[in-house]
Amino acid sequence: MKVEIETIKFFKEIAKIPRESGKEEKIAKYLCKFAKERNLFYKCDEYNNVIIKKKTSEKEPIILQAHTDMVCEKENEKDFNFDTDSIKIIEENGYIRADGTTLGADNGIGVAQILAILDSNIPCNIEALFTTCEETSMKGAINFDTSELKGKRLLNLDGFEENTIIIESACFYDIILKRENNFKKHTRKNKYEIQLKGMLGGHSGFDIDKNRGNSNIEICRILNQIPDIEISDFEGGTKFNVIPSQANAKFYTDFDINKVKEICKQMQIELKEKYPEIEINLQIEKKEEKVLDTKETKKFLDSISKFPHGVIKQNLKNEVTTSINLGVINLKSGQFKIGMRSSRELEEQECLNIIKQYSIENKMKFTILGSQPGFKSDENCELIQDLLKTHPFKAFEKKPSLKAVHITVEVGFFKQKIPDIQIAIISPKIQGAHTPKECVEIESIKKTDKWIVEFLAN
Repeated sequence: MKVEIETIKFFKEIAKIPRESGKEEKIAKYLCKFAKERNLFYKCDEYNNVIIKKKTSEKEPIILQAHTDMVCEKENEKDFNFDTDSIKIIEENGYIRADGTTLGADNGIGVAQILAILDSNIPCNIEALFTTCEETSMKGAINFDTSELKGKRLLNLDGFEENTIIIESACFYDIILKRENNFKKHTRKNKYEIQLKGMLGGHSGFDIDKNRGNSNIEICRILNQIPDIEISDFEGGTKFNVIPSQANAKFYTDFDINKVKEICKQMQIELKEKYPEIEINLQIEKKEEKVLDTKETKKFLDSISKFPHGVIKQNLKNEVTTSINLGVINLKSGQFKIGMRSSRELEEQECLNIIKQYSIENKMKFTILGSQPGFKSDENCELIQDLLKTHPFKAFEKKPSLKAVHITVEVGFFKQKIPDIQIAIISPKIQGAHTPKECVEIESIKKTDKWIVEFLAN
């Protein structure tokens, strides 16, 4: 069917709307206004989830689903308020990116694709679901009332790889480890702060096997080279599901500044080979603070060094099946925030036991703050076979792949709510999600749009 939908136009409109995870009121109002202007059925619940229906054919309903929230990350020097400012869109070299912030293509492109379909003249029977808080608690999908839905086939538009049908995803656990720290008066004479930034960061599912490092662990390596230090503060990372790219630590030592500078310099030289944009800055601190004594500081740093961050298990295809992300460390609160993923039930329990054992050995309280289920679809089901039959081979120049991914998406909750539902995920090519380097390929958007149109039309 020769219909071109206007995904990029709608994405640019969405980019103007602040929509940090948990703050989706404005985008929900926009979606309701969109539906009202087109005389479409719509409903918004107390969680700012929105459902819009369009029926211009007697075909079986197709559920299209995307989430309205985004991860809000920015470059350290960027002056930007995610509560009020619009994302500045830049188009160059065939990609769309933002100016110093996350772009919100995850999952704004999916939202825009659904809006473009609803705005088109394609004969269809669509139940469009726009959910909230996917990047944090997933409480939008958890609390979504599916009683309004008639469809039994759900096409989710929240992926990263073009020309791919995702048929399986991992579960995700938000875990907090908390330790009680006993702060005392310092006994060393010099106080410094080390700031480490410029590591690669990334999505803790999609990028966990790409050797992107962990700023918490790397700054710990620096501190371990300074003898008899007393640490007063340590902060690194931002979220459970983001590989940390920055960290800073404040500490006392009898070392003079030149010796600490030399340690930082050597570490920066070493790390530059892997992380070209890394910066390690040292400055003198004057504010008096209480500290962990040298013995407790060593225990704290050892606990970071020994943390099992990264890939835990892989399958025979070398695809990640289980992983742990040391996402956030905050010394003052005593908290480690951990993101754990697994797509294998046995590995899931084994990995939880690894973290529990770690918490026992390091005298930390283990708490599961929340969890999200994965999903798995039969590749022979009607939905996936129809996606294969309507695939625009000429546009992509090769057949689509069927893939299990290590990311966690909301459709696991819909699988729980509607057990006989068929689920698949497709998307254009998105890179650098959850970082200020996030971008989406323009031609990939157009090719994926064509695929969705062909699927709905046929």
